[in-house]
Amino acid sequence: MSATAITIRVPATSANLGAGFDCLGLALDLFASITVTFGGPEPMPTEDVGEKMVLTAVRQTYARMGKETPPVRARYNVAIPLGRGLGASAVARVAGVIAANEFEGKPLDEDAALTIASELEGHGDNATPAMFGGMQVCVQEGGKFLRVPCRFPSETSMAILIPDHTMATKHARKALPDSYSKADAVHNTGRAALFVASMAAGRVDLLDAATDDRLHQRQRASLFPPMFDIFDAAKRAGAHAAWLSGAGSSIAAICPPDSGREVAAAMLKQLEAAGMTGRSLGTRIAKEGATVSKIELVDEP
Repeated sequence: MSATAITIRVPATSANLGAGFDCLGLALDLFASITVTFGGPEPMPTEDVGEKMVLTAVRQTYARMGKETPPVRARYNVAIPLGRGLGASAVARVAGVIAANEFEGKPLDEDAALTIASELEGHGDNATPAMFGGMQVCVQEGGKFLRVPCRFPSETSMAILIPDHTMATKHARKALPDSYSKADAVHNTGRAALFVASMAAGRVDLLDAATDDRLHQRQRASLFPPMFDIFDAAKRAGAHAAWLSGAGSSIAAICPPDSGREVAAAMLKQLEAAGMTGRSLGTRIAKEGATVSKIELVDEP
């Protein structure tokens, strides 16, 4: 019995970017490969969380197309950890949507595919850069997700700190208040706009001010106390700005060219000084989003 295996290559992401809560995100040059296999015998149920998210996205895509889901299984074996704010759930969901759409001959356009992945995520700040790469603005309007790619200085590097400490998104959301003051709303609106404009203009000197957030980072610091000390360590090591990546616990910093590893090492040293463990790495903003990297027929027993 033959089956079709489709492998999707998807970048990790960093969302919020300081003040752009739930609307700004960028792709990182850290790619996962996820294989979704259609056809063959009915697969055994999986207990793997990542594989479950891929398969849920496949089924939701078939429901949107008005078709019955064929036998399908997923292989989710990636180095992007769950619960660290690097878009691992978006990676899984984008891969599932794209694989199902590819297998059926691409009946859904890009906007429809993005809407499915973003609805599963709850917002589009991770799904959009995972799907399209680069830096993206994404907002929900009615039943659609509207997105615009943004220019960014291509010569910058990125530093990423990945603590062993987890921060589940549902717990990070509970740390936020139900309402904000007008002053805080105005503050964040201006800073989010400044971040987009500064990146487009290459004004890296303004990025520290542009990432000064009042809506989520201060509130989430109670779940990760070393956060602001790590921000300061990154900037002392030369970073233009640093922020809590997504809902955390990872921290991202945007840096001058070729300094990402040095800044990442400084963030790790500060984390360890707080008695915590993790790992760090240097990377860059990925221009490329999700792509179909392989389609092959496989024989099933």
